[in-house]
Amino acid sequence: MLSRCVVRNRICLTALLLSGSCALLAFRGTDDNDWLIVPGKRVGPITAAATHADLAKIFGAKNIQDDEIVTSDMGSEDGTRVFGDQPEISLAIFWLTEAANSHIRRIRFCPSLVMPHKCRWHTAEGISLGTSLKELERLNGHAFEVNGFDWGFGGLIVSWHGGRLEKLTSSCGGLNVRLDPQPGQPSGERSRLLDLVEGDEDFDSSEAAMQALNPIVDFISFSFQNCKGSTR
Repeated sequence: MLSRCVVRNRICLTALLLSGSCALLAFRGTDDNDWLIVPGKRVGPITAAATHADLAKIFGAKNIQDDEIVTSDMGSEDGTRVFGDQPEISLAIFWLTEAANSHIRRIRFCPSLVMPHKCRWHTAEGISLGTSLKELERLNGHAFEVNGFDWGFGGLIVSWHGGRLEKLTSSCGGLNVRLDPQPGQPSGERSRLLDLVEGDEDFDSSEAAMQALNPIVDFISFSFQNCKGSTR
């Protein structure tokens, strides 16, 4: 039995297997992309089942490029750039293996963007690059815990303390979010505040120095590592 559906003004015929719904097999270009990060589910049209070939179908082959990508610790790793020439919508894709049909391990958002608030990728709550500590506290419902700044894992949020944003840390499709103090004029007071929240230890976001600095999100990554269907 066959059903008909219209996909972007084209008629497609699909085999009706288990349900009567018409399946959209591939996204074409960015018109179908809502720029939404959904923890545990997807990044725009990208799911845990996506392969390198799927990225080409979704975004167009001309918009993806395999390259060596600088990682958050200033090392480098082989990966794939999506929209590398458009920083405000770009993605850095890292794979589970080097196989052509490998699934995605991790996605980083707008990795080369100079002005964080320009990044179009966002969660349903509006979290994106440029979101401030105080705004995250409001969305979470209370304070959270963050690594001290100025070292390899500096600024990573390590616990939402059971708040509303705890859902962002899903074992499949969870987010890593990092904060960094906003640029400011050098001063004795700024140096004092930074000294209070730097180093390899955890700090509560409600601490006076954190509140005064009000750091912003400068890094978000999405992990498919533990997702069903992402084992190749």
